[in-house]
Amino acid sequence: MFGVVRAAEGGTLTIGADADPIGLDPVTVTAFSSYDFLSLMYTGLLRWTADMQIEPDLALSYEQPDDVTYIFKLRDNVKFHNGQPFSAEDVKHTFDRILNPDSKSRLRAQYSGINAVTVIDPLTVKFELAAPDAAFLNYMATNPDGVISPKGVDNLDAQPVGTGPFVFESYEPNQQFVLKANPDYYEEGLPKVSTVVFKFYKDQATITSALRSKAIDMTWLKDPRVAGQIAKTSPDLISAPGQTSRTFPVWLNLKAAPFDDVRVRRALSLATDRNAALQTVLGGSGKVGAVIPESQVGGYDGVGELPYYSYDPEGARALLAEAGHADGIDIGEYIVVAANPLDVACAQILQQQWAAAGINVKLTPMETAPLLEMWNSGTYPTLLSVALSWTPDSDAILQRFKSTSDFGRAQGYSDAALDTMIDEARTILDNAARAAKVGQIQRYIADNAYVLQVYQYPLRWELWWNYVEGYEPLAANTRSFVRQTAVNK
Repeated sequence: MFGVVRAAEGGTLTIGADADPIGLDPVTVTAFSSYDFLSLMYTGLLRWTADMQIEPDLALSYEQPDDVTYIFKLRDNVKFHNGQPFSAEDVKHTFDRILNPDSKSRLRAQYSGINAVTVIDPLTVKFELAAPDAAFLNYMATNPDGVISPKGVDNLDAQPVGTGPFVFESYEPNQQFVLKANPDYYEEGLPKVSTVVFKFYKDQATITSALRSKAIDMTWLKDPRVAGQIAKTSPDLISAPGQTSRTFPVWLNLKAAPFDDVRVRRALSLATDRNAALQTVLGGSGKVGAVIPESQVGGYDGVGELPYYSYDPEGARALLAEAGHADGIDIGEYIVVAANPLDVACAQILQQQWAAAGINVKLTPMETAPLLEMWNSGTYPTLLSVALSWTPDSDAILQRFKSTSDFGRAQGYSDAALDTMIDEARTILDNAARAAKVGQIQRYIADNAYVLQVYQYPLRWELWWNYVEGYEPLAANTRSFVRQTAVNK
């Protein structure tokens, strides 16, 4: 597998993309729309196989002498795209950046259990953890969460420099993003195509039109109803519906009234008919959601009982009256991603449902970048929706609710009991015991209505023409396997 590197077979793979990247520095990026691009330019010590097993990547092997120590042996003769040799110093540099509070990396909470990263020699690096961590290897295998960036190189947002199969060539916002094959890539015979062009489309109508005309070779769609119809239009289209990993939450700013009162939060939950929203927006192509999607350890099955999940507008009114809002309450702005029609449609239905219980909101669709800034900093007025994408581990979601995480503080989470439960779940190495603990946490979060989860469904439904050969979809909906893809039109 790791022999002499051969030249790429050539040709161009054209991908229809539904969103521009927002940032290209893997340490600081927060937008899912960037992950697909990063996954082709950067690699990590480990990676996921197509069937979601962990295998070495920049590492040749790893050993675990005890429950809290991991020693990775690295590949020799690997170069970054700028010609700089890859070594253990780059691994230490990457995790030092992640763990530095000044970097404001979203990954800091995920890797907060790291006590030390030590360079043993140029091709050996040791990670020492504070406690056993069931999520550690899952994070390390995930792109971009575990990818390595070069020491001494800045401005990665504009000039990404990785060790991946493709090298950044150019980017025209709202037009296209171009990658070229990395001539120094370390896997024999890969990548197969010489150029990858992402073309941006802002709506499903134009992206499906481009796919049908073969202006693009592959794409993915957000709306499972549309994707299912397109997949039936030609036997030459290969269809991958994806894994249920996306949840649609309503985030509540708990730092001030009215959501500092659990009775108002519970009223909002009781005023929400989740199944009606699911049926109307997705035509039933999904399930009622909770904090952890069903695809994760301890994930919610969509039908089990959770506190304040039964649709009960009269119960909501009673809770509001108890909280001093007998005549109803005006919540103010509810901010949603303007570029996602499914999210906007769901928000409109929620607005109507809540109004029936005396809870009034003003719907405010917003561009994605400023919305993400408000979400991460907790500066939105009261309500905001941004979907949670696939995560490598349930812990990645739960870390958001810890009062010690940057995100948790921004939303106003301050619950020592919940912090303890989340910490305990991360240290449980037995899957069945961990699933039980995660289920307990889900019920606790629902009981306190710390977030309003509506439904869960596949993140993206992928489609490609049968002349695209060797491609494998990932549950993460990042196209890492473009590295082994050929185009034979």
